[in-house]
Amino acid sequence: MTAEQERTPAGLAAALIDAGELAAGTRLADAFAAVDRGAFVPVFAAFEHTGQGVRYRLIDGADPAQRAEWARYVYADETLIIEIGGQPVRRALPGGTGTGQWTSSSTMPSLMARHLAALDLHEGLRVLEIGVGSGYNAALLSHLVGGDRVTSVDISPALVDAARSAVASQGLHPVLVAGDGHLGHPEREPFDRIIATAAFSHVPPAWIGQAAPGGIILVNLAGATGGAVVRLEVKDGTAQGRFLPQWAGFMAARSAVPARRAGAVEDDGDQGWTALDPGTVHGAGPQAAAGAFLAQLATTDASTVLTTAADGTALLALEGADGSWAEVELEADPRGRHRVAQAGPRRLWDLVEQACTWWERVGCPDWSAFGVTATAGEQWVWHASPDSPDRWPLPVPAAG
Repeated sequence: MTAEQERTPAGLAAALIDAGELAAGTRLADAFAAVDRGAFVPVFAAFEHTGQGVRYRLIDGADPAQRAEWARYVYADETLIIEIGGQPVRRALPGGTGTGQWTSSSTMPSLMARHLAALDLHEGLRVLEIGVGSGYNAALLSHLVGGDRVTSVDISPALVDAARSAVASQGLHPVLVAGDGHLGHPEREPFDRIIATAAFSHVPPAWIGQAAPGGIILVNLAGATGGAVVRLEVKDGTAQGRFLPQWAGFMAARSAVPARRAGAVEDDGDQGWTALDPGTVHGAGPQAAAGAFLAQLATTDASTVLTTAADGTALLALEGADGSWAEVELEADPRGRHRVAQAGPRRLWDLVEQACTWWERVGCPDWSAFGVTATAGEQWVWHASPDSPDRWPLPVPAAG
């Protein structure tokens, strides 16, 4: 295959087959070969991590000087940034470069392929997608089940408008809606499949009510510390299933009704020491991803960030929705201990320590050893089996 042939939808599909992400001759492989990703990302932002944060560079496929580079990215297994700070990248980067927080992307095709395969799709199923993004995933879904059977919802009207034109260019016509994905889309229920391309702290109750009996929900359940993707089957008002073995994470879903969080408790906090390395829950690699997953379960709603104190001390900082907080020094003392300060209604680091002690006792399993049971009013993560006594609540907002 020549370089020019590689930079086509068929070339992208062939690369995914070679990588073992698609099976040759399947309807899913045919969909990737038929739907042109380039139609959905005519312009995107390449990014690099610098000492001053993430920096972006606009790449426009309509610019002859950038066309070859654009194609190298688009028809490769790359995540492409399409929105920064809630604005389309062309508007967010008027000078061609800039900084900011990205808020939407075209997901890596290999991850899309794995998740579409997990949905067990076939023609005629009714599918709800949460997160229109570029529209590429909605187009693949439409190719697989029929455009009139796909509904996709996104909080960004600008993204929805752009995606609607892109999918139409492929001869596909799913229903694309600007709205809060937490609410699903009751006008088109029931749905046989619900897939989210954003992270949620819990399974939105509306989805459970809008799922057909035997329907499947695929969603990244995560907070600001950790999480993983779970596949749930809905029966009699309950969604239940296990986390997928291969880790994946998405950007947090935005909502028309932001979650309320109390300000951090104004208190110097209890001072103490811990033998637990903070890198266990905020480092690199599968072990740290599993530790972050567990820390999220233990603290329910806490965010976790690396920060620096005024005196230059590097810290791992946790903050809960109720104002609880903890700060753990990254550098250990000569005895291998880390200094800890924590305050508020909960002692967050104590909760993490307790969970990690249990985790080590049961052999340090990763997220795939856990599952979820979710109803409209109560949801929890369990270890090993649904009737296990080892379980942790998910933060389901009170009705109304």
